[in-house]
Amino acid sequence: MNTNTIWRVRSGVRDSAEAIYRIAQAVPKRYPWLKTVYAIWCWASLLLFVVGLFLYRDSRTMLVQYLWSFYVMLQFWLLCRSKTFTWKQTAMFMLLGIALVIPITAWTLMAAHGLFGGRTSDTWSNAVVTPIAEEVWKLLPLGLFLFFSRRASSMSLGDYTLAGAASGVGFQLMEELSRRWLNSGIIGRTYGYSTTMLGGETIHWDFWTLFPGRFEESIFPTLMTVSHPVHTAMIALGIGMAVRYRKRLTKAFYALPALLLAWAILDHAAYNGQNTLPDWFMKIHDWTGSGYQTKDAFLLLLVLGLVLDYVALNRIRNRLPRMKGEAYIDPLTELRHMAAAFIGRRESFAGVMAWTRERREMGFSMLYGNAEAISVQENLRARMQLHYRIAAGLTVLLIGAGLLAGIAAYWQAHVQPDVPACFACMFDSLQNWWDRLSFSEKGAIILGAFALALLFVSFWPALGFALTVASIPGSGHEIAQDIRDPKRLLTPENAASALIALALSRVPFGRLAKKGGGRFMDWLEKLLKRRTKPDLPHKPDVPRKPDVPHKPDADEPPKKQGADEGEQAKPQDADDYVHWSKAKYRGVELHDSKGGAIGEFDGIDVENGIFYEAKSAEGLNKIHPKTGKPQQTPQQFTDKQLYQKTRTRINNLMEKAVGTRTTPDGTSDIPTLDEIKGIRNFQFQLDGDSPELRAAAENSLNKLRQEFPDYTFSIRFGVK
Repeated sequence: MNTNTIWRVRSGVRDSAEAIYRIAQAVPKRYPWLKTVYAIWCWASLLLFVVGLFLYRDSRTMLVQYLWSFYVMLQFWLLCRSKTFTWKQTAMFMLLGIALVIPITAWTLMAAHGLFGGRTSDTWSNAVVTPIAEEVWKLLPLGLFLFFSRRASSMSLGDYTLAGAASGVGFQLMEELSRRWLNSGIIGRTYGYSTTMLGGETIHWDFWTLFPGRFEESIFPTLMTVSHPVHTAMIALGIGMAVRYRKRLTKAFYALPALLLAWAILDHAAYNGQNTLPDWFMKIHDWTGSGYQTKDAFLLLLVLGLVLDYVALNRIRNRLPRMKGEAYIDPLTELRHMAAAFIGRRESFAGVMAWTRERREMGFSMLYGNAEAISVQENLRARMQLHYRIAAGLTVLLIGAGLLAGIAAYWQAHVQPDVPACFACMFDSLQNWWDRLSFSEKGAIILGAFALALLFVSFWPALGFALTVASIPGSGHEIAQDIRDPKRLLTPENAASALIALALSRVPFGRLAKKGGGRFMDWLEKLLKRRTKPDLPHKPDVPRKPDVPHKPDADEPPKKQGADEGEQAKPQDADDYVHWSKAKYRGVELHDSKGGAIGEFDGIDVENGIFYEAKSAEGLNKIHPKTGKPQQTPQQFTDKQLYQKTRTRINNLMEKAVGTRTTPDGTSDIPTLDEIKGIRNFQFQLDGDSPELRAAAENSLNKLRQEFPDYTFSIRFGVK
C-alpha cells in the first residue's frame, strides 16, 4: 500500500467521521425538544444512581472503583504539565480504553483459544498471549489519534504520556471492577476483594501512593507489576520521543518504545506466570528490577520529556504571548499564575488554565506542526483571545452586580422604608448558616454541586461552578456590608479594602485568611488616606501667543497634550515619549531567503518592546493640477501609510523574513530577527496634525487592532 492510498483512506475515513459529527451537531438545533429530553434523562439517571447506592452493593462497588480510577487519572493530569489535551479529549482516550481496547483484547484471546484450544488458565494463555495482547492493544487509541487527527504532529510529549495513561486507566477500571464484582466470597467481603488465602493483599489502593492500584504480594514479596496506566504511559512517551527525534537521531530511535513495550510485557508476564514460567525468564525479570524499578524509570523518563517540551517552547517564547513578569515559560510560573487566579479571581481560574494550555498548543504547532496542524492556528488564536474577553466580561459583570446591589439597597432604604424585608440580612443569614456547617457538610455540598455540573459541562467548569457555589455564602457578610453602605465603594481606599475583603472571603478556608486580613485592610485604608492628595487650587497656565512658538529647554519634559486629545493620545504620555531618531536601533531592514528587502523599521527599542515608525503627511497638502484638490484624502493617506504598510510588515516579519540588516542610514548595531519577533507595540510619529487626520488615523489603527488583537498601536501627531 503506497503513501497516496494511505492518505486517501485516512482522509476518507476522517472526512466521513467529521460529516457524521456535523450532522449530529445539527440535530439538536433542528429539534430543540431533544435538549429537554436529554436533561430529563440526565436527572433521572442521577436519581437512579443515587437510589442504587443505597439499594445495591454492586453500585457502591462500582462507585468506589470509579473514584480510584478517577484519582489515578487526576495524578497523571497534574504531572503532565506540558500537555495540550483538554480534559474532554483525555476522557475520550479513557472511554476508548473501555469500549474499544477491552472488546478487541477479548476477541483476540477468543480467537487464540479457538485456533489452539486450551483454557484461559493455561500458562501460554495467561502468561504469554494475555500480556502481549493487553499491552499492545492498549496503544490502539493513541495509534488511531496519530493516524486520523489533524493536530497529531503538534502533540507534546506530555500529550503522548496522557493519552497512554488514559487508555490504561479505562482498561484497568473495567478489569478491577470485574474482579470486585466476581470476588464476592466471605474472604473478599471480610478482608477486601483482592485478599487471597496464601498471597495476602495482592492489590493495594492507597490514597498517599503515586499511581495507586499497583499489584504486589504481601507475604514474602519478591516481584510486582505496576498498574496498566503506568505501563501504557511509559510506552506512549517512548513513542512520542521517537516520533519527535527520529530525523535527528535516525529511525533507529524507534528501538526505545520497542524496548519499553518489551519491558512492560516482561513485567506483566512474570507476574501472571510467576509460578509456571521457566527460570531463565524469571532471571531476566530479576535483572530488570522484578517490577519494582518500572515506576521509577517511568518517572525519570517523564521528567526528561517535560524538560524537553519546555526547552522547545522557550526557543520560540518571543513569538508566544506571555503574562506580566514571565521571562521564561516554565511549569512553576504557570502553576503560580493559576494558583493566584484560583485564590484571588476564582471566576477567571478556568480561563487562565485554558490560556496556558492553549499557549503550549500554539507553541508546539509552530515547532512541529505540519500543514494540517498549522491550519488550525487561527482558531487557536481566536480561542486564546476569547479567554481574555471572558475574563474582562466576568469583571464587568461583577462590578455591575455590585452596583445593582447598591441601587437596590438605596431604593429599599429611601423609597420604601416601611418594607420589613431585609435584603442585606439575607446574605448575613446565609453566611451564618454556612459557618455553622461542619467541614464534612460543606464538602458534601461542594461535591454535590460538582457532580450536578459535571452532567452538563466538562471537569474544570464544573469545578469552578462548585467553588462559586461555596463562595457566595462564604462572602455573605462582605456582600451585606456593601448593600447596607454602597458609599463605601465610592472612595479609592474603601473600594480597595472592600475588594480585598471580598477576595479573602473567597479563599478556601477563608476564615483563617480573614483573621489576618482585617488588620491588613485597616492598614491599607490608613495608607491610602494619607496618600490621597488634597484638591488644592493651582495657578492656571498662561496661554502663549500664537505667533511665538515655545521652545522647551533641554531639561524640560515634553508638555502633555490637552483634554481634546485624551483618548487618542493616552498610550503616548509624555513620560513614555521617545523621538524615533533617539531609538537605540535605527534603520533595521528585513530580508527574505533570496536577500530581497521586505520591510524596514525606522526605530526599535528592544528593551521596552517598541517599534517606532515616522510618517510624513506633507503629501496631503499637494494640489492635483487637474482637479484643484489634494492628491489624496486623509483617510486614503492613513490607510496606505498606517494600515496597509504595517499589516504587510507584520506578516512579513512573522512569515517571510529570515534575518535583519542595517540600511545605509541605520545604526551599525542592529537586533536579530528572533529579538524583534516578540515585540507587540507600534508607535507612529506623524509630522502633520488636523482633526480630519486624527479621525482618519484612528480608523486605520482600529483596523490594525481588529486584525492583530495581540498588538498595541498608538500615534503621536505634530512630531518633526
